[in-house]
Amino acid sequence: MRKIIGVTLVFLLVLGVLFTGCQQDSGPQFDAGGNRIVRVMSHNAVIEGNPYRIRYEADLREAVTAAIDHNLNVSINTAVSNWDAALEATQIRNSINEGFDILVVNPVTTSGMDPLIISAQDAGIIWIFADCQYVTPDIGVLNIITDQYYLGYRTATEAGRVLGRGGRVVMIEAMPAVQANIDRQRGFWDAANEHGLVVVAEGFHDWAPGPSQTVMTEIINSGVQFDGVLVSQLAENALAAFDATGTPYPRFMGFNDTGAWMQRMIELNRDRRVMDFMVLSNPPGVGASALNFALNMILGKELRDGIYDDVPTRTILLGSKFEFTYDTMTQEHIDVANAMAPGDAITYWYTISEIAAAYFR
Repeated sequence: MRKIIGVTLVFLLVLGVLFTGCQQDSGPQFDAGGNRIVRVMSHNAVIEGNPYRIRYEADLREAVTAAIDHNLNVSINTAVSNWDAALEATQIRNSINEGFDILVVNPVTTSGMDPLIISAQDAGIIWIFADCQYVTPDIGVLNIITDQYYLGYRTATEAGRVLGRGGRVVMIEAMPAVQANIDRQRGFWDAANEHGLVVVAEGFHDWAPGPSQTVMTEIINSGVQFDGVLVSQLAENALAAFDATGTPYPRFMGFNDTGAWMQRMIELNRDRRVMDFMVLSNPPGVGASALNFALNMILGKELRDGIYDDVPTRTILLGSKFEFTYDTMTQEHIDVANAMAPGDAITYWYTISEIAAAYFR
């Protein structure tokens, strides 16, 4: 009898292991229409009060809806850490335990998440960073980001063209210690040095409208003389400081990409050249583009060789594809600007098919 009981227990233990294994690796799931079910979690450092991040999440949801065209039934949830790295780590750990298929992470910091990444990979989860480059080399995740360096470099280059060597500029940065700002500032400074611009005052607006106007007002009231303003978006708010103080406009200001900024520049320069400007897109849709990289992987596609802008971190830079200045403004630009709500920003994202054609075998 003891032998029979022992054999039975061993059998049940083996069966339990097999059953548990089937639960953990049940393979792809499909809905009644034959579409593969994919569960996505967006991890975002901040949303409330940030128009860019609000649009970022909206674009992700548009991309989720469009995925049905590729026989993918995609659902998405969002976790927001409000710049709390410890909370973000807990949220990501929960997502791994809950078995999401894809994590799209716009992180608080650009390092320190290696153990979480490895846990996700061990669980068969696709992890992709969007809009912010994770700096650990050879960790095996994709970084899909807008080329922030280009945004700064292109803007300061245009300022140099307008103002000439010796032009005096104010530099209003976004948020210190954030990678997008660091990359953008490298671009601003490289072009400013190349074109002989002199930075006479600096400040931060922390990607918030109120501080953008406040810091610009403080610089105006300080009495420093300047010819142009290099501002890391929120340019319409910085411009409001000139209106509020009755100060003549500078010769150049840029960049920004909102409906309010474009409409104001068009109206300001309608009858004559009042102020040169830069409109340059920093699309919130970069998150949706990142998701579509992951969905191509879900579909079994393999990335091509030679696609990385930074090989060790597997970083792909998506270029800005919408810009105009006073000299390059066309009726098409005017029509796009007038069709936008003032608070909207220029956005676009690359579809699953476009990503597949450009980056996958």
